Amino acid sequence: MGHELIKEKIVLEQKIGRNTTQVLLEGDIIVPDVKPDMSVILQSDAKVGIDRFEVSNDRVSFMGRLEISILYLGRGSSKPVHSMSLSTPIDDFINIDGVTREMWVEVAAELTNVDYKMLNDRKISYRAVADVSVSCERTEEHEVVVNISDIPANQLLKTSLAINRRVENRTDRISVGESFIIPVGKPNIGGILQTYATLGRQDVRVSSGKVTINGELVVTNLYSEQEEGRLIEIVENELPFSGVLEVDAAREDMIADVSLTVQHISAQVAQDSDGEDRVIDVDVTLAVVAKIHSVENLDVLEDAYCINKELDISKTPIKYPKLISRNKNQCPFKEVVQLPSDAPPMLSILRVSGKPTIDDCKVMDDKVVVEGIIAADILYVAENDDVPLFSHKTILPFRQLIDTKGSSPGMNIIMDLSNDHVGFNMLSTSEVELRFLLSFGIQVVDERQCNMITDISFSDIEPAKLGSMASMVLYVVQKDDTLWNIAKKYNTSIDGLLHLNELENPKALEQGQKLLLLR
Repeated sequence: MGHELIKEKIVLEQKIGRNTTQVLLEGDIIVPDVKPDMSVILQSDAKVGIDRFEVSNDRVSFMGRLEISILYLGRGSSKPVHSMSLSTPIDDFINIDGVTREMWVEVAAELTNVDYKMLNDRKISYRAVADVSVSCERTEEHEVVVNISDIPANQLLKTSLAINRRVENRTDRISVGESFIIPVGKPNIGGILQTYATLGRQDVRVSSGKVTINGELVVTNLYSEQEEGRLIEIVENELPFSGVLEVDAAREDMIADVSLTVQHISAQVAQDSDGEDRVIDVDVTLAVVAKIHSVENLDVLEDAYCINKELDISKTPIKYPKLISRNKNQCPFKEVVQLPSDAPPMLSILRVSGKPTIDDCKVMDDKVVVEGIIAADILYVAENDDVPLFSHKTILPFRQLIDTKGSSPGMNIIMDLSNDHVGFNMLSTSEVELRFLLSFGIQVVDERQCNMITDISFSDIEPAKLGSMASMVLYVVQKDDTLWNIAKKYNTSIDGLLHLNELENPKALEQGQKLLLLR
């Protein structure tokens, strides 16, 4: 009678490496010829992004851009507010041993420092430092034995593994556009100074063959009035978006971790039905990184024996990720900010932004502690004829405790942090209450290792060895003994042991208990 091995293929992710490099970007920003000289810089903003990357053996080349936006007060009697921007390319590489084109690679960039210096009334020098991090994963396929035909089930010792298995990783883009009409009561548009888009509510659903992403962008436009350009107005609009990723292997019971970033935004002035400049056409491109995975319980063979047969079992140590906890946590954060004594008093607040950054993340028993900062920027109308607008930047530390049942020190954390809402309340001409709603998407994963059976060969027990075995044994149960281990050791059946010793519960063995065994 032959014994057929029943195998199952498992696909697991293995982290190859992660490396970070610093990129230094410096140069000059020149005021365009059509715009007036600078008298005062009112606000500066910078962001860095990676547009694409190329993978070769042991190297990842990346291309992106640094974008800088400057709001300044022009010279002249009317002192109009103007803006100018710069986009400078990034082209660099980072070495990672073992990386190849077939692997899944992620590249992310973050500004760590930006300095500006006004050299004269038409030139600003800048110096920016960005951290670019690259992580690489590869897939490994293993065929493991899950069953053996023609062997009684109670001679097979099985174990269940909860494996966090990758189904597919995808990158894509979502393009969305909309036309917004300026509310009644606000002046016509002279020129758009700045346009921002921040991600708000997001909803991700996995169904058969696809991943659907729905969400909301908060689009903020800062513009100057049409007459003199001195009065600054701000309008905020909600822009819904949706996108569908076609993923053939996707099923409803799977999980999709989706990361969205605003890759590009543009705004143009258009005329309304009366021919007035009261419409803003906005186009936004979102970069999408999606990881679709499933948590699967796989019953694999841990050990086996066959009466009157020798089994040569081959095992391979295999590392696999186990999802311990997955949690979505929202934390309201509130802080009263006092303006410094040398800042002009506030008349009204135009815009507040807040960028959260994680400084430290620690796994504890059943919880994770996250510490970081919110880099807040308050743009307001100042009670100052010489400087009508003022920008106050401040750093607000935060600490959040998140429940993650089953976690313990040493486990890995996958964290997604976003700022879902910004609110403010002007308390006085020098005090403002800032409100943020931080959203923490957290996964705790434990990297485990198991010696999985990959092959088994069968052979007859040699007659000499078979003859040396006692036909009857009186066995005294030792600590940690199981009926299965005893039956395997003495090459007998569990059913025979139960019947011969009149045992009703095969798990109720006691140390010192005597068992009669027949071969």
